[in-house]
Amino acid sequence: MFSSILPFMNTDEITKALKDFGFNDVEAGIYVTLLKNGKSTVSDIAKNSGLKRPTIYQYIDDLAARSLIRKTFKGKRLLYYPEDPKKLLNLADNIKKKAEKVFPELQGLFIKSSTRPVVRFYEGKEAIRSIYREATSTSKVVWSVFSAERYFKTFTEKDGNEFLDNIHKNGGELRDMVLRTPSGIEYVKQDWGGKVAKSKLLPTDFAFSVDMMVVGDKLILISFENMIAVVIENQEIADQQMQFLRFVWKRI
Repeated sequence: MFSSILPFMNTDEITKALKDFGFNDVEAGIYVTLLKNGKSTVSDIAKNSGLKRPTIYQYIDDLAARSLIRKTFKGKRLLYYPEDPKKLLNLADNIKKKAEKVFPELQGLFIKSSTRPVVRFYEGKEAIRSIYREATSTSKVVWSVFSAERYFKTFTEKDGNEFLDNIHKNGGELRDMVLRTPSGIEYVKQDWGGKVAKSKLLPTDFAFSVDMMVVGDKLILISFENMIAVVIENQEIADQQMQFLRFVWKRI
């Protein structure tokens, strides 16, 4: 394969192609030199490649061990010559077969690691705004436990309408469980979320300082007092919390 393209590719292009097969620069230099010149001593290879003899000695036996070049003697002189470049295709096939053999185990490790929660931290009003935009751009049900008092000290009604519009446009729904405060009572009374939202007041003794949303595979915790948020991405954790919120929803 490579011998047939040598006249049409420069050495840099050939070296790059060989590096894709796992060669380093020295190995590629030795191999290309042998392809061009045939049987050669180490001194010949050094002369034609520009590589130093000690460097060639360091790598040439590795190429022989991979059956890419062979050794022969002419009198007392040790010569090296290249194997047919089709050997590279054989090597690639062997690598593929080995990869296919271990693939089930590799896939199992990947699946196991991908179930680990991804935790993201946010700080500041704009970061929290971006969380709301992401969470409300969904076709799923957004479960929310929040304080209208704290929320509207940070965001305006215009912001709230934007988030509701996101849910409406994407075909999602909102379930708000609202802290029982004057603002919360007014929020539920006015049916502020409109068609996309249903709101219920939490019992008087149900107090919390961190607001919560659950949507899809995300559990979102927001502290408006400290202006920080944590997003945990894990389906099992999100599902567990969602079950708890559904349980509370049915009983208030």
